[in-house]
Amino acid sequence: MELIQTLFSSLRDALTVTTQTDIDERYLSDAVDHVDLERRIASQARAYMAMAPLNIGR
Repeated sequence: MELIQTLFSSLRDALTVTTQTDIDERYLSDAVDHVDLERRIASQARAYMAMAPLNIGR
């Protein structure tokens, strides 16, 4: 079953023509993912810094 799925996936990839629109959409999607990751990191850093006074005695 996995072999058939792999075959269909390979066939789909071979028959698909990548257009500029596809490339642009992928670029924008990656950019949104990157911004989301940066936002999460900043949020965690703020949470860590808010807890910093509690960690002084350790």
